[in-house]
Parts: sequence; structure tokens; C-alpha cells
Amino acid sequence: MGTDVLSLIIFGFCIALFVWDKLPMATSAILGCAMMVLFGVCDFKTAFGEFASTTVLMLIGVLIIGSAMAETGIAAKIGQTLMRLSKNSERVLIVCSFLLAMLLSTFMTNVTVLAIFIPITFALARNNKRITPMNVIIPITLAVNMGGITTLVGSSQQMTAQGLLVEYGYTGFKVFDFMPFGIVLGIVALTYVLLIGYPLGKKIWGDRETESDYANTIIEDATVDKHKAISICVIFVLMVVLYITQRIPLTNVSVPPHLTSTLAALACIITGCISQKKAIESVNWNIVGRLAACLGLAKALKAAGGIDLVSNWFMNLVGANLSPLALFILMVFLAQALSLVISNSTAISITLLVIISVAPTLALNVPAFAMGIVLAASMGASCPLSGSTWGISMAAGYKFRDYFKYGILIDLLAFITIVIMVPAMMGLTV
Repeated sequence: MGTDVLSLIIFGFCIALFVWDKLPMATSAILGCAMMVLFGVCDFKTAFGEFASTTVLMLIGVLIIGSAMAETGIAAKIGQTLMRLSKNSERVLIVCSFLLAMLLSTFMTNVTVLAIFIPITFALARNNKRITPMNVIIPITLAVNMGGITTLVGSSQQMTAQGLLVEYGYTGFKVFDFMPFGIVLGIVALTYVLLIGYPLGKKIWGDRETESDYANTIIEDATVDKHKAISICVIFVLMVVLYITQRIPLTNVSVPPHLTSTLAALACIITGCISQKKAIESVNWNIVGRLAACLGLAKALKAAGGIDLVSNWFMNLVGANLSPLALFILMVFLAQALSLVISNSTAISITLLVIISVAPTLALNVPAFAMGIVLAASMGASCPLSGSTWGISMAAGYKFRDYFKYGILIDLLAFITIVIMVPAMMGLTV
């Protein structure tokens, strides 16, 4: 048996473990990398070299920065203040919290932002009978997902695609390449929430009594250290400036995004916004390991020739006459459907590797396909298994079927938006 076939067998075994979901995804992916080395598919450096890649370093930096903002009390203070201003109107609360959550999640991890808003929402509902947490939490979850896809560093799935693009020799995304698409999808989501989702949600869960660990939350003023607050705000602003310019102002010194994230994270520790111990503890090593190992699996597939086998198989299946637009629609649908039952990163890896394998034959604009795939895999409002944020939102008392009833239409609207907007703005061929 050739190494190309063996690499695909090992990769398929990893996918089965991902779907089985009895082991942490990072453990399954690292096991796959180890098997690639053990069975001679590739050497150790090929399989595990991605653990020190620029993509992984960028992710670690972003996780630490988000935790530092939460640690200083800034994020919670902003959320509490804005929510108190809108306490007399549930719709206004939804709009304000949606916009703020979307803004914060552009540079903070989605889970961190959601974790800030859920207890605050329950505390407000406890003090104001006009507010029902179940009417607010799903919109906020949508918001953090929309904000998360607005920048390259907003969530890990963009970094998965970025790592694959760079690994296979394509031009990676810039930090704000996602912004036009994220903003439009955010507008679509907010419009849906206000005009359709709000009355629909009231019909779905009605006056259902909330059973949640947050139900007895009492709102308290966030404790903010003035010195640390000023420090984290300065660091955050400088970080955004460097993300935009990718060089030190008034100089020719280049500062790529992964270095910006690393420097910002170090600045948070040096200024005391977060201790080194808490910075290390705040990093979700499952996410880091998952990303690095998935990139390692992809690199091993490439080295062993497995990606060429996939290319030939796919071309024989769909035929060489399939138009780029039809292929784009198919892959966007596949990414969105897969992300409902497996992790976003896994769905992206599977579909994007297929596109990379056939791109030379069909002269495809791979970054455009990657954009569509990432956006589609980041939705998943119709199933709480589609991502950690949706799973966390179940703490508000939603039932599994609530997500399908509430989210299937917004998932459909997002799909239509993606298949229209990405080809129009980026083109599908080179």
C-alpha cells in the first residue's frame, strides 16, 4: 500500500474520531499526526512542525489578549453599562447587546464574549421582568459568531483556512479581508433577529420557565483597575493599528499579524493586565492543539500525495465540466452542512482540501473559495452542536429542537448571501 493511500486512511480515521466525539478533537488530531509518523507516511517535523507555526502563535496571542480584557474588568464594565442603559426595552437591549457583542468578538474569542454576556443578561432579567433571557441569548450568540468572522483573528476557523492556504502556496488573508462579508452577514442577522427571530422565538419557547445555572445571578459592578484599564485600552488600539498597517508607523519595519498578536499578548503580561500564570491558564490548549494538529495532518497529506488522489477522485465524481459557480455553491453548502455535526475547523479542512486538490485543473481562485467555506462553516444557528458558542448558549434553557426552528432560516439567508457576495466581490477563477 502506497503512502498516499495510507495517508487518506489515517485522515479518514481521524474524521471518524471527530464525528464519534468520544475523545477531545485535539487528542484525535494529534493521534493522527503520530500515526502519520509511526507508519512512515511522513517525518516528525512534517507532522508536528505546525505546532510552532505563525498561525498557531497568532491564535495563542489572541486568546491571551481576550482574557486580559476580561481580567481587567473592561469588557464586563462596558457590557453592564450598555445593558443598563437599555433595561426598559427588550428590543433595544437586543440591538445594543448584539452590536456590542459583535464588536468585542472581532478581536476577542467568541466564547469569552458570550461568557461575559450570559450572566449579565440573566442578572438584568432578574431585576427587570420585561426581559426574558431566552429572547436575548440566541441573538447574542449570533452576534459573537458574526463578529468572529469579521477579522482574521476573530476566531480559529479563519486561522485554519489561513494555515492551509499558506501551506499550499497561496496568498493568505489580511486581517480585515473578512470585514465586508462579516458586516453584511451581521446586518442580515440583526435584521432577522428583530423582524423574524424575536416574534418567532416568543412562539417557540413562549413563557417556558428557565432552568439555568445563571437564573439566580445578581448583577454587580465590575471592578476596574484604572491603571490596568488604561494599559489594556492602549495595547488594544495599538494592536488594531498594527493589524491595519502591518508595519510600525513612519518606518519600513514590517510587523505581520502573528507578531502583532504575540507582542500585544506580551505587553498585557508586562504591564500587569494579566499575570503570566493566568495568561497560560487562559489559553484553550484544546483549540490550539486542534488547529496545529489539523494543519499537521494537511501537511502530511500533501507530502504523501494523498491530496492528488482526492483531486482525481473528485474530478471523476463531479466531472471536469462543472462550472466554478456550481462548484462554489456545492462546497459552501457542504461546509455549512458539515459544520452542524462536526467542528468548524474540521469542516473547513475537508472542503478546502478538496478545492485545493482540483484548483490547478479548473484554474480556481482558491482564496475566494476559502472565504466562502469559512463564512459558511461559521454559521450553524440551526444546531447547538455546530460550535462551542452554540453549545454554551444552551445554558439559557433552550431545547435542542429550538435551534432548528429558530435558526434554519437565518442559516439559509446566510447561505444565499455568501453565494452571491463572494463570487461578485472576489471572483472564482484566476
